[in-house]
Amino acid sequence: MRSTSAGASAPSRAPSHRWRTLATLIGALLANAGVAHRVGAQEGALFLRFPFGARAVAQGQAVAADTTLGTEGMWWNPAALARLEKREIAIHHSQDVISVNDMLTFAYPSKVLGTLAASAFLVNYGDQNNTGENETPLGIITNRNYQLALSYATPVGKRFNAGVTYKFFMLRFSCSGICGNVPVLSGQSSALDLGAQYVLPTSHPVTIGASVRNLGPALQVKDAEQADPLPRLVQVGARTRIPMRALDDAKASLEVAADVVQAAASGSSSAGLGLTLGYRNQAFLRTGYVFRAGASGGPALGIGLQRRGFAVDIARRIETLSTQIGEPPTFVSVRARF
Repeated sequence: MRSTSAGASAPSRAPSHRWRTLATLIGALLANAGVAHRVGAQEGALFLRFPFGARAVAQGQAVAADTTLGTEGMWWNPAALARLEKREIAIHHSQDVISVNDMLTFAYPSKVLGTLAASAFLVNYGDQNNTGENETPLGIITNRNYQLALSYATPVGKRFNAGVTYKFFMLRFSCSGICGNVPVLSGQSSALDLGAQYVLPTSHPVTIGASVRNLGPALQVKDAEQADPLPRLVQVGARTRIPMRALDDAKASLEVAADVVQAAASGSSSAGLGLTLGYRNQAFLRTGYVFRAGASGGPALGIGLQRRGFAVDIARRIETLSTQIGEPPTFVSVRARF
């Protein structure tokens, strides 16, 4: 049996209906996302492919060139931290049909040393009853993923940003009580993300960005022969502000971004397009679209408010699978800069 990246799944003695339903939904999502790919090959730690952060999600995940992303850059492109002017502490939360995800982040910029950032991430797939005959409770099955990350980013001159993130993560599937044939599975690995951004020397500023994520050893859950490669992703994009006198007169702004993403292990690709309409740099309306085959592509919409160093962003993805069962993914980010 090969490991699954969304946390190892395993049969109980007599799984409850809810557990079987959840397992079916997870399998359907992964299949439609193109994650379970060619025969005999499967990526490990698939939570590393989850979309993350309300700002990024609302913009169709087209954020490789976003220099103002803040601590969300630890997930997408660490170079986005390079020109952070103030310290930032943030909580990023998301919830969908598969899991509840929470990340606590802190970034500390220095004009001399660059920006240092740290984060702790929990992916909670929930607890399920392990039942016997006549649905008799036997134990509790838990499924969690954990990640700790450190980032460093620095500007180089006036136009170039560079960054790196080191991640250590662990998958844990366990059972308490009378567990029968439910196995206890765990695995851990580490990875590096590398990122860069560059402002082109054009009359109207255009920023390009690129990141390579999840470079590291294969994830081993059962044994070395069945270790799964990490979901290595290459993301490249561009971002610019639309020059319009009417927007300037109204103290508004409109930014557009476009990215492409290549998943090395599976050979799959996707693209994202995002728009951000801002007013007085305090209120933002964001929308985007992820172009990807299967159930995980589709539109997104979000709003953001910021005032005196505090900001709240909310986003919702309208992808097929979760929407069909009445649970479209929701993302909330709360941050303070000081």
